[in-house]
Amino acid sequence: MKNKQYVYILILLASIFFNLTGCALKKQNPESPSVAYDSILSPKLLNSERIKMKYGSYAIKIFSDDSKTRISNLYSSQDDKKITRTFALVNYSEVIDSTFLEEHREIVKGGSIGRVFKNNGWEIGKESVFFGELSPSKDLSKVYTLMGNIAYSELAIYMYGFYIEKNKKRFQYATIVEIYHPDYLTIHDLKSMNKDANKYLEKSPFIDQTIKEIAQITRKLKP
Repeated sequence: MKNKQYVYILILLASIFFNLTGCALKKQNPESPSVAYDSILSPKLLNSERIKMKYGSYAIKIFSDDSKTRISNLYSSQDDKKITRTFALVNYSEVIDSTFLEEHREIVKGGSIGRVFKNNGWEIGKESVFFGELSPSKDLSKVYTLMGNIAYSELAIYMYGFYIEKNKKRFQYATIVEIYHPDYLTIHDLKSMNKDANKYLEKSPFIDQTIKEIAQITRKLKP
C-alpha cells in the first residue's frame, strides 16, 4: 500500500513539474494565433487584411502617385525588414466623382484604397480581367529585391476593375494590377479565391501591353 502511495505521489509531482515547465515555455515563446488557411483565402478579405492576418503586420509605401496612376508596395515587417507581399499598379478612372472625392484625396495622400472606402461605408467589388503568372525575368529584379531578395521565380498576377457602391450608386474607381510574393499568394490560391478565374486566363494585346508597362516601371524603381 505504501509503495502505491509513493508511486502516486511521484506521478503527481512529475505532472505538476511538467505543467509548470510548459507554462514557462509558453511565456518565453508565445505562439502566434493560428489562422486557418481557408480563412486567409476568403474573397471577402481586403488585401491589407489578408496580409496582416497571415504575417502579423501591414503597411503601404507609395512609390509614385499622380492624377492617373499610382505605384505602391504593400508589405509586412519581419525582423525589422520590410517584405513586399503585393506590388500594385493602380490606374484611376478618368472621372473622379464628387461623391467619393474626399476618399480619393485620402488615398492620394497615401491611404490604402480598400481600407479607405470600407471605413467610409462603401461596399467594394471586383470585376476580374486577368489571372496569370509572370515568368522569372531580370526586368523584375527590383521586385524580387523588395520581396526580400528572393530567387527569380514565377509571380502570380491579378488584374481587375475596382468598384465601389453606396446608396445604390456604383462607380468604377480604378483598374488595378497586383503582383504577389510567392509565399503570399500563388496562381493556385487566386483560383481558390475566385471560382471564375479560369475564364480570365487568356492573354490579350491589352494584357501583353500592360505587362510590358509593368516591366518598364519596375526597372525604374528605387527600392
